[in-house]
Amino acid sequence: MKRLSQIIVGIVMMAFVMVACKSHHTLTDNTQMTDATFEQRPFLQMVKANGLKSVYLTSKLKFSATLGDQNISVGGSLKMKRDDVIRIQLVPYGIMEVGRLEFTKDYVLIVDRINKQYVKASYDDVDFLKSNGINFYSLQALFWNELFQPGKQRPVLDDFTTTANNLQVNVRMDKNSMQYAWDANRQDGRITATHVKHVSQGAADAQMDWNYQSFKPLDKQSFPNNMEVKVKAKGKSLTVGLELNAINTDGGFELRTNISNKFKKVDADEIFRKLMSL
Repeated sequence: MKRLSQIIVGIVMMAFVMVACKSHHTLTDNTQMTDATFEQRPFLQMVKANGLKSVYLTSKLKFSATLGDQNISVGGSLKMKRDDVIRIQLVPYGIMEVGRLEFTKDYVLIVDRINKQYVKASYDDVDFLKSNGINFYSLQALFWNELFQPGKQRPVLDDFTTTANNLQVNVRMDKNSMQYAWDANRQDGRITATHVKHVSQGAADAQMDWNYQSFKPLDKQSFPNNMEVKVKAKGKSLTVGLELNAINTDGGFELRTNISNKFKKVDADEIFRKLMSL
């Protein structure tokens, strides 16, 4: 259980702090397969229209993670309210919650119930996120299978560039030291992958690939029932699987987590240093 909770905390720190590291991955470039008949604006409008209209999304969850030689698979739930909260609760064997990840517009909360400790920080507290305009709305778009624009609540379609071939369109945006790219189906505009890369002069960078699979009907649209997140940072490689089932658009859950005074607040940097020593 202790190892499980360490990996749970590490997952969030690896995926969303994304400290500088050496990586040899690059974003996909389809410029050699450009289709001159492709019209960018109508396509991006189709991509945007694919977004769910529901305010809520809840689901049972099979959560898996591989970090180094450590592997875990645990049940739980995913609960989201658009423009408000994203929450993952991890409950092994359906018995007891061991960890909770909560993202709101104002803060990131990581609760380790095994060791009775938690991390709570605003997006501005993490220099990397602040300087590159990464906020709650960026994370929300990843979970909801949508485009996003760093620093904005809603993306401005004219700010994106596209490259198309017969089957796929590569949608792209660069901001400061960040590169963002989305793979989308040419026919229906469905996003199948999001790629984020941090690049700086020299050898410092990090890579995240968020893949979407098993699309099924939901709310008169379609939504991925499987997501796979791959992160490489600080010489570490992390893979997270999110398998959703019994998805619905009901609300009725508490929107904020209350922390007991029996829990100890831990500095995020301290947690990350412990993770790097695993």
